[in-house]
Amino acid sequence: MTLGLTILGGAAAWPNPGQGCSAYLVTSDDTRLLLDCGADTFLALREHTDYHALDAVVISHCHADHMLDLVPFRYGLKYGPDPVNRRTPLWLPPGGIERLDALANALAYGSEDSSGFWSDVFDVHEYEPERNLHLNGVTIEFAPTQHFVPCYAMRVNHPNGTAIGYSADTGAIEPLIAAMTGTSLLLVEATERDHGEIALEDRGHLTPQDAGRLATECGVETLLLTHVWSERADDEVIAAAALTFAGRIAVAKPGMHVGL
Repeated sequence: MTLGLTILGGAAAWPNPGQGCSAYLVTSDDTRLLLDCGADTFLALREHTDYHALDAVVISHCHADHMLDLVPFRYGLKYGPDPVNRRTPLWLPPGGIERLDALANALAYGSEDSSGFWSDVFDVHEYEPERNLHLNGVTIEFAPTQHFVPCYAMRVNHPNGTAIGYSADTGAIEPLIAAMTGTSLLLVEATERDHGEIALEDRGHLTPQDAGRLATECGVETLLLTHVWSERADDEVIAAAALTFAGRIAVAKPGMHVGL
């Protein structure tokens, strides 16, 4: 079996009707990885896999629309009816542990102890972006993006040579071209309709045209657009990306599955 990608969510900043925020399930052989865990995505995760059985959760950055559903995930592991036999590996960007600790301090109440709020059920680590992360047969490479907080794009590599690229949130494509070249599929944010008067160095998100340019530069065949407002029609978003990319284009929707 090669890599598979299942879309769990893909809304920008807050959930769309019927769609939570960023969360993407990557599968291969016996490996199940969750890339990001944004608001309102835990329900979709449970529709596609046993959340106890994830090999790891990897978070691109600590904005709520990419990690807030770690909270119900934690409560499910902690208080759910099924016994927890191991702690789920949770990989955060540099500085992420401090952010999670602050969240635990806000949420722990009554008999709960904030010091073990996460570590009781998650095996928490911070990845080093300059080093590859090896997870049960697949490898994740990281690339820093241009965003408002530290954020890292990911490239998930299978030993057979197939690879999935995920842009996370970024305002420029140039830092990602080298990392994403040769991927089989690109999952790229397309939040903005246009950049207006915002200078390149001040941008934190892409347009569909930017996403198309990245796909063209990287030589991929398929582009999935994500982190898109429901107020923008899919046809509009796809048409904009098609101005700069001639391959297959789709807008990421919950339940969509792509096998490589």
